[in-house]
Parts: sequence; C-alpha cells; structure tokens
Amino acid sequence: MPKRLLERWRPECIREFRATARLRYDDGLALAGQGRRTGAIYMWGYCAEMSLKAAYFSVTLSDTTPITWGGHLQPAIQRGRTFMMIAWPHQGAGHNVRAWAELLVAERAATPGRAYAPAVGQQVQACGQRIGQLWNESLRYHNNLAYQHEVTQVRLAAEWLVVNLGSL
Repeated sequence: MPKRLLERWRPECIREFRATARLRYDDGLALAGQGRRTGAIYMWGYCAEMSLKAAYFSVTLSDTTPITWGGHLQPAIQRGRTFMMIAWPHQGAGHNVRAWAELLVAERAATPGRAYAPAVGQQVQACGQRIGQLWNESLRYHNNLAYQHEVTQVRLAAEWLVVNLGSL
C-alpha cells in the first residue's frame, strides 16, 4: 500500500523550502486565474515565508539540514527580537513575513561579506512589508474576497522573491 501524504513529507530544510515556495507561487497563479483571489494571496504568503526562511537559513545551514522549531526557527525569532531589535509579534511569530524579511537583511548585514547591496535589501524588506500588510496564516479562516489591487501587490512581491530566490 502506498504511503499517505503526511507520511511522505521530507524534513523541512532550505532545499525543501525553495522547491515548495515555487510550487505555492504556481498554486497562487492557478487560484488567481480562477478568480479565487484570497486563496491566491494565501498561497503567495506561504511562498514568501518559505523564500525568506530559506534565504535566512542559507547564511548558516547547508541546504539539507533539517530546520526545526526549537533548534532553528524559535532561536532565529528570539535573535531577531533580542539582538536585531525587530518588532516581532508573538502571535503567528513563525509566519511573520515582514519580520523574517527584516531579520534576513539584518543578519546578512551583520555577516562579513554577506550584506546585500542597498537596493536588494530594500526590495527584500519592501516585499516582506507589502505581503505582511495583506497576509497572515489565519487568512484561511476568513471568507473575505481580496480586492484585485491586493492580489496584484502580493503577487508582484512573491514573484520578486521567487525570481530572486537563488541569489537571496
């Protein structure tokens, strides 16, 4: 008997985040094409979250190191709050794309030879802010229909992250 979907998961790692970010971007395009605007934003928010996490952890981890809540995500969030002075809300902390974007740029700036060019750092943060204003993981519980201009804003920001994923 074939393994069920949940039994076929691979550990979360940089490689998995990058591959899945691209899939969620495509899922968002499919949903947007069907007029399912809020669903598209929901997918693109996860696309952005995984892109930013992959870029952040690529500073210190190999592509296949399993990323865990207690060993990696939680300490990164705490580092952002404590050392980088990022305003990082407790609710939905692991999903806050604005904060992950800020942490990524700050961590790269603090790592010798890894700082982004100013325009790239600003673009990463702009994408995080744009998406963060319109998305969070709780969107799945609500029946609102996103406006077309909101869909466009989130799509463009997620698209920039996916296109540039290899160099982030």
